[in-house]
Amino acid sequence: MNFSKLDSYLETLKHTGIPACELIITHKGDTVYHKCAGFSNADGTTPTSENDIYWLYSATKVITCIAAMRLVERGIISLDDPVSKYIPEYESLLIHEADGSSHKAKETLRVWHLFTMTGGMTYEKATKNIIEARDRSTVGIVRAMARDGLVFEPGTHFKYSLCHDVLAAIVEIASGVRYSEYLKRNIFEPLGIVDMGFKPSAEQNSRFSAMYKHHGGTAKAELKKTENSFVLSEEFESGGAGLFGTASEYIKIITALSLGGTARNGYQLLTEESVRMMQKNYLCDAALDDFSATSKFGYGWGLCGRVHIAPVVSCSASPVGEFGWDGAAGAYVLIDPENELAIFYVQHVMSCSYVYHTVHPRLRNMAYEAIMGE
Repeated sequence: MNFSKLDSYLETLKHTGIPACELIITHKGDTVYHKCAGFSNADGTTPTSENDIYWLYSATKVITCIAAMRLVERGIISLDDPVSKYIPEYESLLIHEADGSSHKAKETLRVWHLFTMTGGMTYEKATKNIIEARDRSTVGIVRAMARDGLVFEPGTHFKYSLCHDVLAAIVEIASGVRYSEYLKRNIFEPLGIVDMGFKPSAEQNSRFSAMYKHHGGTAKAELKKTENSFVLSEEFESGGAGLFGTASEYIKIITALSLGGTARNGYQLLTEESVRMMQKNYLCDAALDDFSATSKFGYGWGLCGRVHIAPVVSCSASPVGEFGWDGAAGAYVLIDPENELAIFYVQHVMSCSYVYHTVHPRLRNMAYEAIMGE
């Protein structure tokens, strides 16, 4: 395996407004590549290291989908269950049309709509109902979200939204334990993960990589406060974007999925059947059109983020069925069970569209070239 191209490329990112980054690749369960580039502090005096902590933002969604699928496997929840079975406030929902009119939803909002971002929700975090509920816990805020209604009938379109925050609330309700505790018992502790959660300790705060805002026109990064705006209250545990963690620990989770659901230590995170379900596209044609408008050409959306469905369109070196997602500060998750390959890239730069359109595809294809020789 020759990773010289990846080495060189990561070192160039500092010239594109990405001061620090980390990339880990596992193949057949073994770590075959791990590189830290740049500096984790704004003064440029502390080299990036594997001990650095990042807000994972929407890379949290992968973990939330795993958490929910564990309950699906055990028959505790069903993909076809109405969301109102767990949260009654979602039983009678209004559809708010673009022309300002509203009407009662004809379709039932179901659990699979939450997984697939076809629930008709939005990512508006400052609605009147949410603001008024910001002294509440995860479930309390999610209950309040129901009063905001939907923007289309469930299942008919794709819209990136707070769906996975609602899914996390269902995990909490169905399991009977706080969402963070569920993750700790069923994912983190069995995989030996200690530096991941919703509320960093003082020691963990001291290890956060500096956060920046990207200016694409000048390819420069401006230092900003290291915070997570998706944390809607002190007690809100966002299943969509609330976790922090290290790259070295996040890779343990997705490596297990790349191996069919079972980690190297023997812990079964998910069954092979669940992983296969995550590799399938669940979007209808109209929803696929919506998703392609986000520049994710050749991809659909499954039960754990994007799903590769058309290599000719995507120009991706990964096979059909590769899946994963990314994060608001530039994280990138790739899971490829066919080749038992997992990739996790992380940086701490907000508003960096450059990373999604250019960096992620290049890292992906360079990784495949190095490992597969293609």
